[in-house]
Amino acid sequence: MAKKKITVLNSNEIVDENKKDISKKMVWFLAIVSFLLYANTLNHGFVLDDIAVIEQNSFVKKGFAGISELFSTLYWQGYWDSNAGLYRPMSLVFFAMEWQLTPNNPFIHHFFNVFYYVLSIVLLFKVLHYYLKEYSIWITFFIVLLFAAHPIHTEVVANIKSRDEIFCFLFFILTIYFLLIKQRKIYQVLGIVSFLFCLLSKEAGILFLPILLFLVWLKFRKDISVFLIKTIPIISVSAFWLILHRYIILSSPFKRIQYTYLDNSLFGCNDLISKMATGFTIFARYIVKSIYPYNLSYDYSFNQIPCVTVSSFSFIISLLLVGVVFFVMYFFRKRNSLVSFGILFFLITIFLASNIVVFIGTTMGNRLLYTPVLGIIIALVFLLFHFSKNIRIVKFSHPLIYFLSVVVLLFSFKTFNRNKDWKSNATLFTKDLLNSPNSARVNFNYATVFFNQLSSDVELQKQQLPFIIDSYKKALAIDPNEKGALTNLGVCYYKLKDYKTSIYYTKQALALAKTDYSLQSNLADAYFRNNDFDEAIANYKELVQNNYSQENTYNYYGVALFNKKEYPKAITVFKEGIKQNSSSVELWMNYGNTLAASGNLKEAITAFEKAYELNPNEKNSLKFLAMAYQQLGNIEKANFYYSEFVKK
Repeated sequence: MAKKKITVLNSNEIVDENKKDISKKMVWFLAIVSFLLYANTLNHGFVLDDIAVIEQNSFVKKGFAGISELFSTLYWQGYWDSNAGLYRPMSLVFFAMEWQLTPNNPFIHHFFNVFYYVLSIVLLFKVLHYYLKEYSIWITFFIVLLFAAHPIHTEVVANIKSRDEIFCFLFFILTIYFLLIKQRKIYQVLGIVSFLFCLLSKEAGILFLPILLFLVWLKFRKDISVFLIKTIPIISVSAFWLILHRYIILSSPFKRIQYTYLDNSLFGCNDLISKMATGFTIFARYIVKSIYPYNLSYDYSFNQIPCVTVSSFSFIISLLLVGVVFFVMYFFRKRNSLVSFGILFFLITIFLASNIVVFIGTTMGNRLLYTPVLGIIIALVFLLFHFSKNIRIVKFSHPLIYFLSVVVLLFSFKTFNRNKDWKSNATLFTKDLLNSPNSARVNFNYATVFFNQLSSDVELQKQQLPFIIDSYKKALAIDPNEKGALTNLGVCYYKLKDYKTSIYYTKQALALAKTDYSLQSNLADAYFRNNDFDEAIANYKELVQNNYSQENTYNYYGVALFNKKEYPKAITVFKEGIKQNSSSVELWMNYGNTLAASGNLKEAITAFEKAYELNPNEKNSLKFLAMAYQQLGNIEKANFYYSEFVKK
């Protein structure tokens, strides 16, 4: 009888097998939890900039055919013709491919956002497990789990547009995985390609360069020649990206936009010292939100975070907090270098967003903490384990593990609930009105989302408009130069038939944009409705001279002249209007009335007949035909059209 071969494992091999088994279970746990945390976003719609980068982006909507244009143009170019200095094709290319599969379907984009997030969490665990293998696996596990559950990420994962943040981080992690963990040459090539993709995902990816070079030095510091050989491709791909980035921006036919206080509140501060002081307060807010993610909002623009001076209490507190962070980094540089590394990682990756040295196109954003928060989590977890003196803890049953589990549960609960706010613009704008009440943009957006949903029923509009007007006025109280609020207030009061107030707000809006003919058209209509015909005529005349007209422009212009008894001018205007829109019954009717008033009854009859031909339900045309024929003395036809009028 053949003897069975028995494999005997030594104690070290058993421990290694146990670690592998635990590691696999942790990977599956992290993947499942990460997916479940954001599963409630899958049925959400397009929100905020999703509309610009997907739903109404002409290049993305071409699917595969638009990919070449996405790689060769500015980030926003498929939506609007302005140069914001951004070149981020990677997420747009993937949106185009997803659009090709199922056009105009938010589900597929939300699904892949969650999928790539889960993938980044799994890869993060593998990379950290490799670098932290000398420490307890529970440290790695809770660093990644806290990162996965952190509520600050809701803006990135729940808002499709922010896939640029997910991709930038994901490709950076892939770069480390391929370049520094895997050994085969093919992986080295994939690592360099991954870093290029990271840079093409978002400009902030260049901040990973010093971190990547540090990790390469850490691995190959004993052999300088190998270190140099490894860094050449990294530096080269960074230089290639920089040249490409500058070429796309500088070769754009569109003028580079200049950011204002509406984009970044710091541009509204009085001087450079005030700007830097305010930047410090924002930096401190980022630190606090990394630890305690309070009061999350999609917008912190003017004037949610007001400008401060160096003597302000908020600046002094912020300076003390930043000082403590730097002290901790210095203090632990030898006692526990990973605490210092975590803080340094945070400082490097938040550098551009801090608004201290470089002023960017936004005041503050939760999405900008997506990657930097990892550094704070690494530092805090190692601090906790350092002070507990259980840096190599093996078993789950430990007070520190229980404490971190509670934090994860609290984070998860907040994340899951915050996701619900991102379901639509209406839900987001309503919720964040409470979180950013001092932001002019938040108040404006809140009013506008309901303004765009106004009922067509006039009586219902009277009930809906007051609270919309109130929100626009709150936006104006914060920023008196909020052109959108002034414009829409003019429209709101027009709908309420308060034409004097409509004129007041529309004139203010027009003063901010003197060549905005749509505003001038609104103003002319309000003057017309207010029976201020001289002002109406003056504005309509200017609009026509500038080749601008809307549906009622020629009609109201002509009627205003008619009411002034300037019949020849009115006839000329109506004729021009009919050339522009020959199917307008109202234009033909008013043209006929003007001809009749000027004594040209035969041509008036022709105009009324045309109006009746276009719309047989327009009974007034029959009445006017009867009146015209009666004045001509044709009683038979007058009686005929009058009888037809009565029948209607």
